[in-house]
This record gives sequence, structure tokens and C-alpha cells, in this order.
Amino acid sequence: MSRRLLEKQIARIREKYPEEEFFDRLFEKVASSYVDFERVQKLKDRSIRLMSQELHDLYRAQEEKQQAFISTILGKIVDGIITCNKAGKIISVNSSAEHIIGKDESEVRDLELSTILADFETYDEFLSHYYLNLAKNENQIEVSISGKAEAQIPCEVSVSQFEMDEVSTIVILRDITERKKVEAIIIEEKEKAEKASRAKAEFLSTMSHEIRTPMNSIIGMTNILIQDDFDEETMNLLNTLKFSSEHLLVLINDILDFNKIEAGKIEFEHIDFNLKELVENINESHKYRANEKGVQIELAIDPMVPNWVVGDPGRLSQILTNLVGNAVKFTTEGSVITRLTPQQKEGSTIDILFEVIDTGIGIAEGKQKLIFESFSQSETYTTRQYGGTGLGLAITKKLIELQNGHLEVTSTPRIGSNFHFSLQFTLSNTPDDALAKPVAGAYATQDELVGLKILLVEDNPINQFVAGKFLSKWKCDVTIAENGHEAWEKVQADEFDIILMDLQMPGKNGFEATREIRNSDKVYKDIPIIALTATAFLEEKNRALKAGMNDFVTKPFNPKELYEKILKNMTHST
Repeated sequence: MSRRLLEKQIARIREKYPEEEFFDRLFEKVASSYVDFERVQKLKDRSIRLMSQELHDLYRAQEEKQQAFISTILGKIVDGIITCNKAGKIISVNSSAEHIIGKDESEVRDLELSTILADFETYDEFLSHYYLNLAKNENQIEVSISGKAEAQIPCEVSVSQFEMDEVSTIVILRDITERKKVEAIIIEEKEKAEKASRAKAEFLSTMSHEIRTPMNSIIGMTNILIQDDFDEETMNLLNTLKFSSEHLLVLINDILDFNKIEAGKIEFEHIDFNLKELVENINESHKYRANEKGVQIELAIDPMVPNWVVGDPGRLSQILTNLVGNAVKFTTEGSVITRLTPQQKEGSTIDILFEVIDTGIGIAEGKQKLIFESFSQSETYTTRQYGGTGLGLAITKKLIELQNGHLEVTSTPRIGSNFHFSLQFTLSNTPDDALAKPVAGAYATQDELVGLKILLVEDNPINQFVAGKFLSKWKCDVTIAENGHEAWEKVQADEFDIILMDLQMPGKNGFEATREIRNSDKVYKDIPIIALTATAFLEEKNRALKAGMNDFVTKPFNPKELYEKILKNMTHST
């Protein structure tokens, strides 16, 4: 009830009961109470106004403090930060963004974001491009920012979109100019390294060819002479010449393989081969030298080891040849045993343990790790007494490791050594009695190639003589072409059963000649072609097979290998 209404009611009561003093006192008390109430109310209202003002001032101070704090943080951040509204108009930029775009905030405020993006016409085009890359799991994109003096500043950009007051989009820019400079330097250095690597590969390929060409002549001539009847002293001289030249060839191969391993260019074949025959042949090839020293060379193959497996026979032969060769070299009496034992057979694969055990000089425990390092042997006098580059075991170890194996040695000085490793092979479907043995027997009789018409494509006269001598010995009908162009002409003019093709020749090389033959529509397009080359790199072999060649023999060639490759690939015997 209001004060005025209460006073009117009390006044009417006083008029009705004028003699009653009680109502006068009541009126005075009510009036006094209202005065006190109004005074308190005014004090309360004033207090509320003061508190409200203090709270407002405190809120404003806190907000200004927060804004100053945020501005300080944004100013310290090295990334540029730009805020935009829904239309893509710039609201604010931090100092880093000002530095990147080369303009103050006042100069770009209310401009559309696309005006500083060199690669996009509109804000929507930029967002579409960004989210398209976001769908590809890329959190940022690279764009060019229009900077000072029309400079293009490469930046990484990320975008966040949300609703907060007038801000709809935050764009974060990171200047990657320095990174781009470093990347350009890295790319340039990488290209230089690749160019140097290619030059090195070409140099090694050329050197391999140039070194192997005279080696082919020396070893070839020696093999020709050994097949004739000479007195014992002459035969010993020829065998020494043969051994020395083959040893030189091993050193050349070691150097080439070491370079390939260092460059990561080693590749492995996966072909069917007769494992037992390969190991038998390796042991057989070391018997002459072992017999000279009075060392017995033995072979122990577990009956459960399969004849045929799938793997790389060339690399396995290289590994075992090195280990058996070392064992014979460092053994003066006793024996060298090559042992094969099956370990684990699972599905279509089998693990086989290879051991080469000798009774040679042995290796001290402290030197056993050293022998696997490049250019190292257990003792300095070992190199002087026994020779070698110190590369053989390092290469062998790496070849085994690249096939997921591990080469280990147990050895005792003056008692002997056991070098052992395990390799996994895929089991072959080739029958145990397939191909290999009949071919070896055929070489023993050397009468399977009689009358075979062979085109020998070779530019080196000595190589022509060496290869021609063996082919004539096998009673083949040999025609010689000195380059790819001449080979193409002879193929068109005559019929041949097989072609032996050198790869590196002046004019038209072996690759070009082979492709020309294969691309023709004549009957000779399917004639077997065997690469006969001094190039020992697997890349060249793959290139030869890709060009259309059927097989590959490396010079200096082993007469038996050449004979068997011709027999395997020939169209018919006459």
C-alpha cells in the first residue's frame, strides 16, 4: 500500500474519531516509518548504483586487460593471423601478418581476403581449394601471398571457421620462404648427386667393359690352350695363368660389387635353379687349388635338402665361392667342408643352413668382427702372405644380410674356422631330374651344337677369335658381324639358329639391333638372342632382357656356361 493512500485512510478515521489521540500517534509513527524507509531505500539505491558502476568498471578493465594480453600474444606469434567475416572481408591482422603482406592493418581492413592471395580470384574459390585439400588429409595448403613490390611470398595456410561476434574465419599464414630456399638447395644437391651417381655408374660400366674385354682375351686364350695336349710343365704354367687371371677377375668383381652395394643398386633374381649342382660345381672349381696344397675338399649335403629351389643362384654362388675360396686360401693342411642342412620348412619355403668349415689358421676372438669390415683382414701380415683386398667378406656379409640372413663365424687360432649363415628359399616345382644334369652331360660330349648356324655380333677382333675358336671347336657354323647395323643386314640376308649379341658397339649397339629384329614382321623376329657382353651389371642384364634378348652371358665367359646357354636357347640342332 502506498504512503498517500494510507495517510488518506488515517485522516478519515481521525475525522470520525477526533477525540481519540491514538490515531494521531499512529499517524506520526507511520509517517516517521515511511521517512526512515525512504531514506534506507535511497541509500540502497545509491549502493546498488555504486556497486554496479564498480562491477562495470572492473569488467571493462578485465576485458581491456584480456584484449591487451591477446594482442600481445598475437603480436609475438611468428605466424600471421588474419580474421575475416562471413563475406571474407578482413577484420584484423597481427603484426606477423602485416610483415608478410607488407601492409598495416588499417590498409587491408575491410578488403576481401582474395586481394592478398596471388593464386585466387575470390574468397569462395580459396575456401573451396582449401577444403578440397583438407579432404586429402592435408591440414594446410601452400599459397602465394602478394607482398611488397608485387613480391610473391610462399606461405603455408590453415583455416578455422566458427561463429564469434562478427568473426567467421581465422586464417593462419606461415612464411616458408627460407624453407623453400633450403628445399631448392636440397633438390639441386640431390640432382647433382644423382648426376654424379649416374656418371659413376656409367664410368663403372665402361670400366667393367674395358677391363673385362682384355680379361676375356687372356682367360679365353688360356682356356683354348688348356684343351690342347701339352707337357706337364706347360700345363702347370697354363693353369697358373688361368688361376691368376681368374683371381684378378674376382678382385674386379669385388670392387664393382662394393660400389653397387654402397650405391644401394644390388638386385636379386628369383629363378629356379639346382641348388645341389650349384654347390657341387663350386666345390669342384676349388679342387685343383686344394689338391695343389694337399688339402682335402669335401661336400656334405643332408638328404632332406631339395635339389631345386627358387632364388638367386648367381649371388649364392658368389657367396659360397668367396667363403670356400677363403677357406682353401687360409688352410695349409687338413680339409675344407661345405655342409648344407635344412632347418625350418613352412608352407612353400625352406630355411637352409650353409656352413664352410676349415682346419686353417683360424681367427682370434678379438679380430672376428674386424674381418667383416671393408678393406680389413684379421692381421696386416695376412694381406702380405695371402693377398686379397679385404672386400670379399664385407661384400659376402652384405649380400647375405640383403637376403634377410646373417653371416657368423666361430673360430679358434691354429685349429680352424666355421663360417655359417641361413637363407630362405622358395620350393621349386621343377622335377629333380630336370634340365641341369642332361645339359652338363651334353657339354661333356660337346656334340649337341654340331652344324648350328650362329651369328656372332662382336666388334673386338680378339673377342671374335676367342668366341669363334670355341664355337668352331663345337663344330658350329659361325658368321661374324662387327656391329648392330651389320647384324641387321646379315639377319635379313641369311637364316640363323641363334645370335650371340655384344651390347656395347660403335654405331648401332646390341640393344638397338635386338629391338629392330624383334619389331620386324619376318620369321627371324623370334630367333633366340643371347647377350654376350663384358658388362657385368644386373641393370644391363635387365635392360637386355627388356630389349628382347633371351639370355645373358658375361665375358670373360666360361665355355661350359656358354655351351649350355646356347643349347638351352637354340631353335634346333642339325
